[in-house]
Amino acid sequence: MSHTPTIIGDATLYQGDCLEILPTLGPIETLILDPPFEEWATFSIPKAQSILAFCSPPSRFAVESKLGKPRCELVWHFADGRWISPYLPRVTHDYIYLYGAAGTADVGPFQEVEPQKKGKTAIGKDCLGNRTYTPNPRKHLNSVQIFPRNMSGPLGAWGKPDALMYRLVDWIAADETVDPFMGSGTTGVACAKLGRKFIGIELEPKYFDIACKRIEQTYDQLDMFIEPPKKAIQEILL
Repeated sequence: MSHTPTIIGDATLYQGDCLEILPTLGPIETLILDPPFEEWATFSIPKAQSILAFCSPPSRFAVESKLGKPRCELVWHFADGRWISPYLPRVTHDYIYLYGAAGTADVGPFQEVEPQKKGKTAIGKDCLGNRTYTPNPRKHLNSVQIFPRNMSGPLGAWGKPDALMYRLVDWIAADETVDPFMGSGTTGVACAKLGRKFIGIELEPKYFDIACKRIEQTYDQLDMFIEPPKKAIQEILL
């Protein structure tokens, strides 16, 4: 079956089954994986230089059985947890597994960069004396990312916060990102804001139309700014 994409800026968007479309894309640089949790065990995962895989506490075992041990894992903590059973705790986190390459991890908020005295430091038994530390312009990525779920978005509890996806796409630092379960287009919005190419696939026509509209609006808003200072545009976009 032929699938004609919708092109919006640097975003190439397909409405259809990702199992049919993914094999036609050629080499994949970065892959964002967030299929319905019950489909992890049966989903055929294409090769990619980098993969960010979202998984719940139960589905992480299926992810590890298919992809192996991740290079690292992030915990996405959301206070608005999911109720499962009167005998078990509310689930207030998901996992984000990284496989493959990533960019530098200083992708957090901007901070003061004045040198700071840290006192004596040591490596093993070797004392290195007093140390002065100059922070990076942006804070380093933490292993626990604290963002509320996007309950008011088109996908409700299954949507991803814009700020979380912006930070993750910024961290991976790929020229092109593929999201085969695009949903309402949050990954595509992040890519547009960061000036990255994006390929999105969504099976449901309703959510595909929402994604197209959101990504188009993002490009329209970016056109309003002509080479703004880096810090200013970061504050605007987040």
